[in-house]
Amino acid sequence: MALSRTISLLLILLFIGFSSSGQVLPSNEVEYDSIYAINIKLSKINGVYIPKDLFEAHQQLIKLTPKESLDKFKMAEEKEVCKKLHFGIGRWMIVNWNFYDGSRMSHYLKEKGVLHPDDMAQFILRTFHRNLNKLESDQENIIKELAEARKKEAEYLINN
Repeated sequence: MALSRTISLLLILLFIGFSSSGQVLPSNEVEYDSIYAINIKLSKINGVYIPKDLFEAHQQLIKLTPKESLDKFKMAEEKEVCKKLHFGIGRWMIVNWNFYDGSRMSHYLKEKGVLHPDDMAQFILRTFHRNLNKLESDQENIIKELAEARKKEAEYLINN
């Protein structure tokens, strides 16, 4: 019994030690900017390849997605399927391509005018859908739509 408790205690301590030894969060804007400046130059973050542009992002999605899933995605209505996939592959991109803390992909998108991580994921998914369907990407219009929706959401939150 004592041995069992000792082992349990050791496992708990190991878990706490490993979970607290993760990435250190920046404590101020200067630290954040410093981390961001480093991240946007990296081709890999946490062992995950970070695309440098939209073409590479689309190529990575093709590489990571089974053909059957790509076919379903391609055949679905753009906005509906992108909305449905937001909390799947969209969230994966946000986390693994480091949209919140900065990466070369998020920096590329910010330079295009896509500023919010959720919008970045939607932008990539929507342009990817259009690319698979051999349609004009119409990036500027997508960016405009996303910015308008983000503005409306902010106004709603402020007023309610």
